[in-house]
Amino acid sequence: MAWRTASMLLLVALAVATRADAGGNYGASKFRITGTVLCQDCTKNWNAYAYNAKPVNGSTVAVTCLDKHTGRTVFYGKDATDEKGVFNVEVPYQLNSCQLDPSECLVRLVASGDTGCAVLTNFNGGRSGEKPSRPYRSCPGEVVYRAGPYYSTLPQCDVDDDDKSCS
Repeated sequence: MAWRTASMLLLVALAVATRADAGGNYGASKFRITGTVLCQDCTKNWNAYAYNAKPVNGSTVAVTCLDKHTGRTVFYGKDATDEKGVFNVEVPYQLNSCQLDPSECLVRLVASGDTGCAVLTNFNGGRSGEKPSRPYRSCPGEVVYRAGPYYSTLPQCDVDDDDKSCS
């Protein structure tokens, strides 16, 4: 019975030591940020507008990461969405002796891949940028953060936030 207790304590100690060694990156050398870009058509009825957004192929999403100590940009990466509107940007945890923290990165929609649906919205921080907060998936050697979904819309759906003509 004592050997079982000792074995369990040894396993717990080993797990804690392994986790402490891996740090917040779960032993991975890079993390990935993934998400989708969709087109919303305001000319449709509410359900179609709210729930049937279409994926936008060829949209550009960028990730900019800053150095925690200097505030300078140390990483810039971008990806074009695929036919399902999905983007994936891989970011190293260490670059040129700088440690990159996902919370110091900004993910934003740069351009729509559909000229007919090219007005970028700020939903989920698409235009202004969004910081990844928690890993969506983490396992040894892989950490994935999810961003968005980001939306673009039709030109006739674009509403100027500063328009006071109706007030």
